Amino acid sequence: DFDEKSGSTATKNADALLDFIRDQGLVVEWILDTHPHADHFSAAHYLSTKTGAPTAIGEKVVDVQKLWKAIYNWPGFPADGSQWNRLFADGETFSVGGVPAKVLFSPGHTLASITYVIGDAAFIHDT
Repeated sequence: DFDEKSGSTATKNADALLDFIRDQGLVVEWILDTHPHADHFSAAHYLSTKTGAPTAIGEKVVDVQKLWKAIYNWPGFPADGSQWNRLFADGETFSVGGVPAKVLFSPGHTLASITYVIGDAAFIHDT
């Protein structure tokens, strides 16, 4: 939740998601980002601290971070993907609740966009 006028962030939407998870008795296995983007934020770290689930994104996030580090003149920023627990490579496989999952590099919207194919569903980035 980003408030443009004040420049502040909040966690209302993430907290609503956490309430749903708790109310349904669900267990979060992964927090999966599909891409980094300069015009919106991820609640992955916040959700991870609340659920204990690991975070992941595609390995090409490092290329985007290096670009942003230069553009935003942010010399101390660690452009190594260390903000996530796991960096997935194209074609890498894992599972979610015992369901096979595969990572597909799908650039276009951003240089680092990926798609998660989990069972018969594909979770894609915004376009």
